[in-house]
Amino acid sequence: MSVALASPASAAPALRVSQNPSSCAGTFTTIQAAVTASGPGATIEVCPGTYNEQVRIVGHGHDGLKLESLKPQQATIKWPTVEAAPLALVDVDTATSVVVRDFVISGPFTFGGCSADRHEGVLIEGGASLKLQRNHITQIKNSLPALYGCQEGDAVSVGRRTPATTPGMATIIDNRIDEYQKNGVQVVNTGSYATIDHNVVRGSSAGQWITASNGIVAFNGGAATITFNTVSNNKYTPGPLSTGISFSQMPSTVSGNVVYDNDFGIEVDSVSGGRISRNAVLRSVSDGIQLCGDPGAGCGAVTNVMVDHNFVSHNKGTGIDLLTAVSNTIRVNNVSGNGSGTGDATDGIRADAASTQNHIGSNSAYGNVTHDCHDASAGAGTSGTANFWTGNRGATQNKPGLCGKNDDQ
Repeated sequence: MSVALASPASAAPALRVSQNPSSCAGTFTTIQAAVTASGPGATIEVCPGTYNEQVRIVGHGHDGLKLESLKPQQATIKWPTVEAAPLALVDVDTATSVVVRDFVISGPFTFGGCSADRHEGVLIEGGASLKLQRNHITQIKNSLPALYGCQEGDAVSVGRRTPATTPGMATIIDNRIDEYQKNGVQVVNTGSYATIDHNVVRGSSAGQWITASNGIVAFNGGAATITFNTVSNNKYTPGPLSTGISFSQMPSTVSGNVVYDNDFGIEVDSVSGGRISRNAVLRSVSDGIQLCGDPGAGCGAVTNVMVDHNFVSHNKGTGIDLLTAVSNTIRVNNVSGNGSGTGDATDGIRADAASTQNHIGSNSAYGNVTHDCHDASAGAGTSGTANFWTGNRGATQNKPGLCGKNDDQ
């Protein structure tokens, strides 16, 4: 006796949003109406057009939601004239395994002052998780230039700054992120984590934000794996404060990125652990890679960071700079053509007087100003320093034995 097998349930039809039914038929005229009507695992397709609205994906009733532009980057979610809190253009709150892909997500916003509840392009909060893919996130800034000094305007925020107890999780991949006022991608709050991969993150085209914009940052308990991104043009007027990539407090991995034309290339502080590996760090206004544990510079202790196999070239500060850095490893880096100015201020690899117990080995450093290898510390390490230099290659050094063409230590 044969038994008929039940056919598998077919997937629910996608919900469709359209502003022009004659060219692209849809049931809904706003994205939010479709989100509100959707349930777990739903797919929402958005026809080409500009949608002047904030989008809220809130609650486990929207777990697994896929929100997609029907044609890549031909649907724009744009900041409306009248906004509501939270001050994010796209807010994913509590819902998990959400996907947002192929949109233009655009400001600017207009707000008459600096807001403690920061304006964000995409906000992931309340334990939500989001895959953000192939979007162009742009112009997340105030329309009023007089307010560019406000510390807000983040293109993507994983975790909400205010209140500082709501984490988020995100995979951020293949996006173009530019013209933001403060941070391109920030990962903030204990429990927040992001994989940030293959994005192009570029600050102001004018390079003159007075907020000190940053490309990708993880801090206040947030952590990230930051790989194969191109990060550029994060600068501060009047002087260097901005960073291309930075992490603090929680160890993160920064690998395979191209970081160029920023104030500082890659900076870490107030952390034990983490790795900076196989990055190209070029043409920074100041240091290429900086490990900052100097309390005078506002940094907490930095220890046990691995800096290896990086190409660090033509930064106007020091190539790899250790500031009150303790027990870190700097190895197999190529550091060339870094430094500027007169006097002994910039070098290839530099350890300041308070940097101790660092292992600096098998690096190649040539053509740097003032020295290829420089150590200002004193102790029981190499050449009377407090650090251990072995097998480094370079032409100039402030103490014999740090590096040299025939150095086989």
